[in-house]
Amino acid sequence: MKIDKLSFTNKDTNWKLEPVRFDSLTLLVGASGVGKTRILKSILSLKNITRGKSVNGAKWLIKFSTEDGNTYKWEGEFENRGFLPDSMFSINIEDDEKDEPKIENEKLYKNEKILIKRDSENIFLNGIKTVKLSQSESVISLLKEEDVIKDIHTEFEKIIFDDNSGNSSARHFALDDKIEEKLIKYKSLNDIRKSNEDTKLKLYFAYTNQRGEFDEIADSFIDVFPHVEAVKIEPLLSTEKKLPFFLRNVPFIQIKEKGVKNWIDETKISSGMLRTLMHISELHLCADSSIILIDEFENSLGVNCIDELTSNILSAGRNLQFIITSHHPYIINHIDHSHWKLVSRNAGAVVAHNASEFNFNKSKHKAFTQLINLDLYNNGADA
Repeated sequence: MKIDKLSFTNKDTNWKLEPVRFDSLTLLVGASGVGKTRILKSILSLKNITRGKSVNGAKWLIKFSTEDGNTYKWEGEFENRGFLPDSMFSINIEDDEKDEPKIENEKLYKNEKILIKRDSENIFLNGIKTVKLSQSESVISLLKEEDVIKDIHTEFEKIIFDDNSGNSSARHFALDDKIEEKLIKYKSLNDIRKSNEDTKLKLYFAYTNQRGEFDEIADSFIDVFPHVEAVKIEPLLSTEKKLPFFLRNVPFIQIKEKGVKNWIDETKISSGMLRTLMHISELHLCADSSIILIDEFENSLGVNCIDELTSNILSAGRNLQFIITSHHPYIINHIDHSHWKLVSRNAGAVVAHNASEFNFNKSKHKAFTQLINLDLYNNGADA
């Protein structure tokens, strides 16, 4: 899946993203607070809507294409119910007590031909009225078993969001009681990539079932950290006396450093090293045509990590699409300005400006200097 164009409005907060086009690689740059992260989260909201989530006050239009050459346009709008305490504070309300925002209208086009049209009362699929269905759930969720919708639902599952606010792979293998079943289910590299498991689990599947691919990931990691000589995912040594009994057969990511006798397990690996391993693994093990959203790419990464990971992104292939936010000079300077979108806002209206609007110099260094001297970049506000 590749997002070609997006507009998104949150009527509850009066936040509006004006239509923006995305390339295979888009780097969102601009002052803090202009809405770069919210652009990523609006895309994530659409994924959640395809999963059946009701998003209060959301209004959207997205155009996207799939690997098979089809193009789609999906637009819709939820009613604005105002302040909803359960969404703000994650209050657990019983299903029969929920009064979720309802969809006011929704349309889906394939190759400019309308597939679905709905209003607040009825849904029409290929011109035929369907049975009465939930008014608070998108048609892409409700009709995901229909042949004309199934592929679209699958494509939205390929959206991956890295907010880098912490270790996104913190969930340990011990919490997955079906891990042995999954090891049998996901044996081939293609099966591992197509699974909806998190990156850490996919890495374990690769270590067990696709050792060649795991070794490529480990080699890329060692290129960044040459003091590391080996990586493995196995249970800790049974001689570890402090290890609780229920963890003794649980696999841990471990690294072996040159000149150090003992393996170092993931609880003692630095956050930057672990994040680097997860990013490399993600590039190798995500599904083809995935969309990878990365917020504040540089957070907790050293220059050596940023260098290698930026290079990996630029050469990733497999029809992957990257939408990234960053303030880091190295990243901005090393990604050609043709991929930049300068984000600004005027009150609640957010605009992602094309680089072509600013006549940047062909020299990367001079283009970067021009960027950081723009009032729009420093102030983040449209006049």
